Amino acid sequence: MMKSILLPTLLASSIGLALYGSQAIANDVLPVLAETETQAVEQNDNLLIEREQINAKPVANNSLSQLLKTQPGIAINDATASVRGGDLAPEEISLANARTHQTNYMIGGVTTNNISTFGADDKAGSIGGHTSGYFFDTELLESVEVMDRNVDAEYGSFTGGIINAELRKPTDEFTAEYTFKMTDSDWNSDPTLDEDNSDLEEPIWGDGSYQDQYQKRFHNLFVGGAINENHKIGIGISVQESDIPLIYNGERQDQGQSNTNVFINHLATLGAWELSNELRFSEFTDKRFLNDTFTDETAEDSDYENSSSGIGYTLKLNREFAQGMWRNTAAFDQLKNERSADVNYFKTHFDYRTGFDMGSEGSYGNFDETQNSTKLKSAFDFNTLYTGEVRHQLSVGVEATLHSAEGTFSEDFHTFTQYSDADGSVELDSWTTTAAGDYKADSNQYALFATDTIEWNKLTVNLGLRAEHIELFDQTVIAPRISGSWDFEAERTNRLSMGASRYYSGSLLGWALTAEKRALQTNHQDCVGTGGGSDISLNPDDYTCESITQYQATDLNQADTPYSDEISLNYDLQLGNVVMNAGYLYRQQRDGLSSIYNSELGYDELHNNIESDSNIYSLRFSNANNYAFLGGKIGGYLDLGFVDAKGSGTTTSVYDDQNDLYSGSSTEWVELDGELMRRTEMDAGSYNSDFTAGLAINTSWDQYGVMWSNFVNYEGGRKLTLFQTTDSREIEGELQSVAVMSSAEMESLVTWDTKVSWTPSMANERMTLSFSVTNLLDKQVKISTSGIDDNSKFTDDYYNQGRQVWLSVGVSM
Repeated sequence: MMKSILLPTLLASSIGLALYGSQAIANDVLPVLAETETQAVEQNDNLLIEREQINAKPVANNSLSQLLKTQPGIAINDATASVRGGDLAPEEISLANARTHQTNYMIGGVTTNNISTFGADDKAGSIGGHTSGYFFDTELLESVEVMDRNVDAEYGSFTGGIINAELRKPTDEFTAEYTFKMTDSDWNSDPTLDEDNSDLEEPIWGDGSYQDQYQKRFHNLFVGGAINENHKIGIGISVQESDIPLIYNGERQDQGQSNTNVFINHLATLGAWELSNELRFSEFTDKRFLNDTFTDETAEDSDYENSSSGIGYTLKLNREFAQGMWRNTAAFDQLKNERSADVNYFKTHFDYRTGFDMGSEGSYGNFDETQNSTKLKSAFDFNTLYTGEVRHQLSVGVEATLHSAEGTFSEDFHTFTQYSDADGSVELDSWTTTAAGDYKADSNQYALFATDTIEWNKLTVNLGLRAEHIELFDQTVIAPRISGSWDFEAERTNRLSMGASRYYSGSLLGWALTAEKRALQTNHQDCVGTGGGSDISLNPDDYTCESITQYQATDLNQADTPYSDEISLNYDLQLGNVVMNAGYLYRQQRDGLSSIYNSELGYDELHNNIESDSNIYSLRFSNANNYAFLGGKIGGYLDLGFVDAKGSGTTTSVYDDQNDLYSGSSTEWVELDGELMRRTEMDAGSYNSDFTAGLAINTSWDQYGVMWSNFVNYEGGRKLTLFQTTDSREIEGELQSVAVMSSAEMESLVTWDTKVSWTPSMANERMTLSFSVTNLLDKQVKISTSGIDDNSKFTDDYYNQGRQVWLSVGVSM
């Protein structure tokens, strides 16, 4: 009952504040104040969050995913992260309800996606990867822009949207700023468990699945300014550390993570040329160990360390000519994922010699993968042209993106299941060996794009076209981008906009790289020891096998390029100090890829069998200028969002399996809650809650140096589809395999995040003290379930993260 009363009351009071706040708390004459420093600003259909808003928002980690998680239409994969309080890595982000690898991450307008290990699991023979190639600390960012609709034809390589982060830029005045921020598990709520996943707390899960103890420390430094009238330079450094002592062999052993970011920006004016140099570096490391995951016995030699690093450089050279502006960009990024492991085997053991016992030992292998990406772009923005009363703004450009990737196994790697029979004989089942060696793949993309912005009277029409050749799929694709708007008022405070666009996937080089890695693998089936080897022998001569199969590489040209189509509608209205935006986005995802291993052919088959249809609604109220309030200023916004999606959901027991490229399914039919339907008709079961609401109320008293930021967020319970079993049904006169599923709705959630900052005048405003709390109410509800429905032995339930307290101090000069 409390929830049903709280939400309408919250929304009603928030709308009232936005609409009638001037009568309630403003002066008789509305003051003309600077734009509120804590509201996100809508510009050209895109969400732009500037540095002031980044600083004001309380977040658990300084990551893009935590910064954007409460925005309508933006969903993050935090559904299984609640028990990993010490993690530093950002969560994957979904835009416009697309799969997470279809988000294009940019730094300074340059794509920096990890396309070689994205979406992969951290498991034997595979390195877990994130779509974003760099894990930049948001304290080092100048702004973050999210483009999820009506995206200009200049940009491609996504079916979801773009997240463009701008690193801090030097100004004319010299600036030096240092910030220290920390939290400790003793200050925060413990992870919530229930009877379904209470075993995560036991020592057998030594791989870091359960992190009840941690301490996180963030150091952040930026120094920048003008060297002379023509040159400016800025340097940013961030070091994030997390100590995570985990239970190992009955005792706490030090494990941890670190994330280091460094960049150098150089801006120069060289006569008629504008020059920008940017050097960037990021490295994330994660130290882990693997306990025996079935018994209390701990295997030796099971430590390993994962690392993801990136180093890149961008050169921008622009010049103004009589006909217009010529823009040129050249960039290079090297992304490296590697694992350092003590041993090169992972064994699961079933022992029948003295009854029954089972366990596992070993590690996930010692290898690395490197991706090199070169980006070249040249565009010309013509000066305004007029044909009568019609105004034209033309732009044309070309773009080339060159990708290559290479992996290396320095030693043979083995993963197998072993049986020890009562008579002492040894049998290996599904023994896969990956031979030491290199595997590599490359793929290039070439694009032409042109746009024309036409203005006549109150009508604006944007015509765009992007033609692109994608070598990976050996296809040339055409992506039209059309949008238009009508201004009912000359001041552009009353505008209706519409658009229709197509977007094509970027390179999925990881598919080709995985296919080449397969060529190094050999599978041995049902191997029996000949008596010459020990029970952990990795020598094929010590066994006789019923079958030996060499895997074959997959040809990606058999698949089509995934794409999406959109229709958008937006209405913007400003009445006095109140700004309203109402948006609608219909997005079709088509030809999404999945991989299915064909045992008869001996290789992975690619299928374009993932699709979804999403209706995304949003409504936003904000103030154009702050109001006077108790001697200070107050402002904020109210965001409402609703998502209705259908499509290819997961048909396995693994949560959100439809986002795993390498866990495809050939299942076309499902039985959901007793109703037979095609897979593309089921609930998509995405990261999105169907209904979300976010209220920001931010106050500041400049005379005292105090700022208080508050964010209240509501998330409706996520809708999930849970696996029960696989069965056969008669469909169109034939028996077909059907995934039997059930639906479940998780609990709704209200959280309150707050942050208080004080810049005391007695310190000459050179120091800032901050205290922030996320989930102040400490409300935790179940937000996801992974496993087999109605079988708690094989089910894990996950909750949102509880209260976290952060302290920070900053100094500047």
